[in-house]
Amino acid sequence: MKNLVIVSFPAKDGMLDNLIETLKVALPDTRAFEGCISVDTYIEDATNTIHLIEDWETLDNQVAYLNWRIETGLLDVLEPLLDGGAAGLKAVVCGPKDPTI
Repeated sequence: MKNLVIVSFPAKDGMLDNLIETLKVALPDTRAFEGCISVDTYIEDATNTIHLIEDWETLDNQVAYLNWRIETGLLDVLEPLLDGGAAGLKAVVCGPKDPTI
């Protein structure tokens, strides 16, 4: 991985299937966005949370992507599906792998 970003989407009770369908529509554009190397999805059933494991060429590419998603209204679509609304969305920007550890 070049630049690891982990994004977690905690679904409200009863909304996991809606969240999955929304991400199925959104993720092809994510994967096609400039600098996106890959996006893998994992579902944590115990917490109704979808985790995206993203790999980006640069963190600047990921920031540009996030800004584009905000501008195009994806967060507005996700708001009613997420536990805690958009504030419930968690992103961990790890960056590049450290081979010295």
